[in-house]
Amino acid sequence: MLDSIQIDPVAFTIPIGDGFDIYWYGIIVTLGILAGVWWAAREIQKRGQSVDDLLNGAILVIFSGYFFARLTYVILDIADGARYSSLVDVVNIRAGGVNILGGFIGAATVGWIFAKWRRLKIWHYADAAGPALLLAQSIGRWGNFINQELYGPPTDLPWGILIDAPHRMMVYANLQEFPMETTRFHPTFLYESIMLFIGFLLLAWLNGRYRDIWAPGTTFGLFLVWWGGNRAWIELFRPDQATIGNSFITYSMLLAIGLALVGVWIILARNKKLPDGLNRKKQRVRKPKPKRVND
Repeated sequence: MLDSIQIDPVAFTIPIGDGFDIYWYGIIVTLGILAGVWWAAREIQKRGQSVDDLLNGAILVIFSGYFFARLTYVILDIADGARYSSLVDVVNIRAGGVNILGGFIGAATVGWIFAKWRRLKIWHYADAAGPALLLAQSIGRWGNFINQELYGPPTDLPWGILIDAPHRMMVYANLQEFPMETTRFHPTFLYESIMLFIGFLLLAWLNGRYRDIWAPGTTFGLFLVWWGGNRAWIELFRPDQATIGNSFITYSMLLAIGLALVGVWIILARNKKLPDGLNRKKQRVRKPKPKRVND
């Protein structure tokens, strides 16, 4: 079905020195980011907040997100037995390999610090950022298709995709066991892209309908539940991810489940639905100061 789409990963080459290749992956990811920022800017304006602060914060969040995404990937890759010869190899994003869950946590931390510094209403910006990320990532995943990456185990399903020998993972590199002409693989990128886009449409609709009813932060909590929950089952189709021992459980799966649970907590907390012991801040019992007696 998708095999008829054959696109050279290199979109064009800038004639500098020996030539500087510009890849479709980078173009598609950039388009996804622009689409997400555009939606978030429209939403934050409807909430009566500053678009300029959103755009300034987005620059910091995007760049820090890529840094932490690469760092998380390297850490998990080393845990899985990989070795890196230099610091350049560690930070070289063009070499491939990022973990968006780790990138999100790092970017969210930077965004929180920026919002506190600018004294912004954090939850309004978070509500705009959640659906925007779903939209951006749903578009960006098609860059993985062009690069022939983010695929799952072999399948006989009609929507399976062919993967060229140079792009095969080591576990599927034996062309006698997995013939290149007949072995098809789960299009994991497609599964995730579809679920992300459905999530964006659902959250955008709910947000538009309940923006003035829900407590700020509710949409962001729903985003975490949808994003984390779907990423958890998609990990079952990610043989490239580091697993815990010999189990099928990956580190990213646990992280995704953790984010989904955080989302549930945020929804309950923002709407004051947590149990009384968790919903109320402990109040200090102030002892009355003794009155001074004049001698």
